[in-house]
Amino acid sequence: MTDMYFWGVCAAILGGMAFNLGVVLQKAAVSKLQDHSRLMYQLIHTPLWLEGFAIQFLIGVPLNVFASARIGPAIIPGLMATGLIVLVLGSIWLGHEAFNWTDAAGILFVMGATALFGFSGLGIDMKTVDLYDLAFLTRLVGFTVIVACLSLMCHFIQRENGRLRGIFRTLDAGFLFVQSNLWLSVMMGFLFRWGRGSYSARDLILATVAILITSAGSMLGVTETQRAFQVGDASRLVPIQTVPQQILPLITYFAVFQLTPSSNKAFFLAGAGVALVLLGSTLLARRQVSLQ
Repeated sequence: MTDMYFWGVCAAILGGMAFNLGVVLQKAAVSKLQDHSRLMYQLIHTPLWLEGFAIQFLIGVPLNVFASARIGPAIIPGLMATGLIVLVLGSIWLGHEAFNWTDAAGILFVMGATALFGFSGLGIDMKTVDLYDLAFLTRLVGFTVIVACLSLMCHFIQRENGRLRGIFRTLDAGFLFVQSNLWLSVMMGFLFRWGRGSYSARDLILATVAILITSAGSMLGVTETQRAFQVGDASRLVPIQTVPQQILPLITYFAVFQLTPSSNKAFFLAGAGVALVLLGSTLLARRQVSLQ
């Protein structure tokens, strides 16, 4: 394991802890609201919610950017899921959320998947990616459209099914964060190009698109997460949110960037990680539905 990879892994794990600490404070703020109309307007005027957002933005985001620059987008979401232990403890302590052995098993499965993704070594060096390769751009745009369609599907399902609303809202947020993380890595690729003194006017077009998608994905993802908190518990919804955030970046590794792992062991570790995160999220989703 190179120093670059090691520090990227550490940054992703610490970033996950910061993000989840912020989530605990945000959920606590949502729970205190008496009127849920104009949700985001009320939250941005709530000190507790702003504290959680500040932790995410001032600590979590820089660590996420650092990790993206070091190890690429493929395994960052899985590593950041380590912060779920902060989420669980905070949700029980501050949110007084019900918690049993099914919840514990589900979260342990998700965290086990985190370890497997980390050991898989499926990092992406954005310095080596040709951002103007036509085939790469076609795959990138195609993947972006597919994920956008999945996000819209979750949005429409949650409108029609009140019992599953929290689950599909948090999945919608997960898809939005996938878009944000992917295009953040594209932005990091441009920063590397510019750092080498390689710059052209056309960079501004794709870099602007990357900034817009990264920003929109993050803001909409945060909004959908808060709406999910209105109808569900953070200790279950956030781990469920990791399903698209952990699985889809692996797909980008193989299908968008068309990379090949250095050893067959990586296939086994990644596959086992996918199985664990699906098993854990299924347990948590069934538990969440049973409580509604």
